[in-house]
Amino acid sequence: MKQSQPSPVSAPMAYPSPTQAYPQPVPGQMPAPGQGQAYASQIPPQIVAPPPAQQAAPQYVQPPAQHQPPAHQMAPVPQEIQPPIEPAREGGEKALPRIAIHAFCDRSETAGAIQAMSQDWRMARTNLKVYMGGLAAAIEYYRNETTPGLVMVESGLRGPELFSWLEELAAVVAQGTKVVLIGAVNDIRLYRELMDKGLSDYLVPPFHPLSLIRSISELYMDPDQPFVGRVVAFFGAKGGVGSSTLSHNIAWGLASKLGQETALVDMDSSWGTTGLDFNYDSSQGLEEALADSDRLDETLLDKIMVRHTDKLSILPASASLGAPAPMSTQAYETLVDGVRGLSPLTILDMPHVWTDWAKKLLTSADDIVITATPDLANLRNTKNLVDHLKATRPNDPLPLLVLNKTGVPKTAEIPVKDFAAAVGLEPALVLAYEPVVYTEASNDGKMLSDIKAAEAAFEGMMYLAQRLRTGQFPVQTKVKKGLKLKKNKKPKAINETDEKQSRSFLAKLMKRK
Repeated sequence: MKQSQPSPVSAPMAYPSPTQAYPQPVPGQMPAPGQGQAYASQIPPQIVAPPPAQQAAPQYVQPPAQHQPPAHQMAPVPQEIQPPIEPAREGGEKALPRIAIHAFCDRSETAGAIQAMSQDWRMARTNLKVYMGGLAAAIEYYRNETTPGLVMVESGLRGPELFSWLEELAAVVAQGTKVVLIGAVNDIRLYRELMDKGLSDYLVPPFHPLSLIRSISELYMDPDQPFVGRVVAFFGAKGGVGSSTLSHNIAWGLASKLGQETALVDMDSSWGTTGLDFNYDSSQGLEEALADSDRLDETLLDKIMVRHTDKLSILPASASLGAPAPMSTQAYETLVDGVRGLSPLTILDMPHVWTDWAKKLLTSADDIVITATPDLANLRNTKNLVDHLKATRPNDPLPLLVLNKTGVPKTAEIPVKDFAAAVGLEPALVLAYEPVVYTEASNDGKMLSDIKAAEAAFEGMMYLAQRLRTGQFPVQTKVKKGLKLKKNKKPKAINETDEKQSRSFLAKLMKRK
């Protein structure tokens, strides 16, 4: 026999958008006993440690008055909690399709984790609404409302009582709607029973926003095209810093030295140098793919791309000023999605432009490599890039910073330590200034691996290539002259004290200029 149902609600109240500002906490106002500790205990260990100020106990506040549900549905909402970085998985990440998602939660911790999903770039095309009231609220709500593409409901019930409530939910949910149940017990037998009843998935806390997104993404995976390759975007903080040279040599090294099947895409239709570095005549590869993006498929891409070696495919650009490339963000997204459907690892040689399509590709890349030289303009641009990417990619790894052309004679360059402190990110790789080596490689159409004098520089690039291939830096036993490597460490953010010093250092430099 059923237990008494929770108090029904005529229309559950949605939580406000994460972009909407919450009021500051009232002095002395605290969450209900145990709620703050419960949420904190569910956060897995962090890979990238936040500044000390962010490690303090999180503050909890009530939603604004216009969004408050009845008293029996009230639950504290976590504010400004920085979720830890979820470990990378094999394969790449794509944005979710254009779907509507309703979530009905029993606990404020679950509501906070689901609401945090909406800040992720993978959710840009979705319409997410979070309600309180759990399973009972969902049943009551859909008696008079149509169901969206995906419904997530939370319930701590088990046994016949749970299945009885799920049958009531099934009676008001439209056919074709996917239903995900959030439960309290990790029980494989219960999971199988729920799948047999037609549920799409069964999830158990604790949650990370990215793990929730990945679970939803699997529900909408195309069974005919389940593979999604990883994408690494190389971006120069300023023109001429060597980002293209770095991306070309790393792509070559991944394919020829590490045996990684790789695709290199030159995204610069006007000034791209892929054709020069790999000894190809002017090719319309990029422009042809963008022009036919509506009918771009594996067959067309395979025809357009150049098979340089068994493991390396290249999509060069014409480097012509005659016909500007289309500015449609959708065309560039379609191209990149097509290439990553063919190659396990795609290297994007990005031009130094700040357009809608460039920002979109940077935001959605699995890894980003920023190349900079140690001067004031590069410092400013790098800091702006790092700050932007931290804000738009809250659940993704920090960008990888490469400081190039260090040790230029008779120049007052910014020391590596000061540059790192100012931008808030330690460099993963520091390369020395070797103009003769790079000029020889460029003029002769060679890779650095073909030039003996470039052995140290190429070794450093392979160190970074291993990180892009495996997600981990290899252990380095020795460091050659003119080359500085981070030893088996992930890029990390600078702490609060260093941030204060970096701000004063940057202000001093700007004032001096």
